[in-house]
Amino acid sequence: MLLVELDGPAAEVEAELLTVRALCEQAGATEIRAADDPAERAGIWAGRKSAFAAVGRISPAYIVQDGVVPRTSLGAVLARIASLSAEAGIRVANVFHAGDGNLHPLVLYDDKVPGQAEAAEKVSGAILDTCLEHGGSITGEHGVGVDKSRYMPKMFGPDDLDTMQLVRCAFDPASLCNPGKIFPTPGCAARFRATAGSRTPP
Repeated sequence: MLLVELDGPAAEVEAELLTVRALCEQAGATEIRAADDPAERAGIWAGRKSAFAAVGRISPAYIVQDGVVPRTSLGAVLARIASLSAEAGIRVANVFHAGDGNLHPLVLYDDKVPGQAEAAEKVSGAILDTCLEHGGSITGEHGVGVDKSRYMPKMFGPDDLDTMQLVRCAFDPASLCNPGKIFPTPGCAARFRATAGSRTPP
């Protein structure tokens, strides 16, 4: 299901709605609904906002992934995700922001079935690889944290990562802010020793 929200003066929205309908029909839409009042609009958005919870009813566990790709690559990336899903026998429910290319594939698995969690992790990582291959990023809005730090070297070179660490160390020399997160390398205290008032690699 694709949700499209139009905003602006009534005359402009009506004109845009005709264009949106035409594009959806050309793309093979089987049904098009337009919300006629705020209550109906809120109901439609409630469905989108409940998507993650709804998936919890069809799978005992899932990994929420967060990558981003150029909008022009959405079709190719979704097709690749479908292939990865089929190859691994792991279901993937795609929830995403089509307008800005933010993908939130939900990689479904049953942690009671031996090997499924590992297979789901593999599919999850392959999705991020696919995002990078299409000029995207390993995160669109949720950040890197601990889990994705191992993917940082796939997106950035050693010099890039060192520079980012130096900037972080300048603002947080004691590594108090989210220690151990984002970077796949040791923190400031381990990487840089304070000598004579300056930080240099040990």
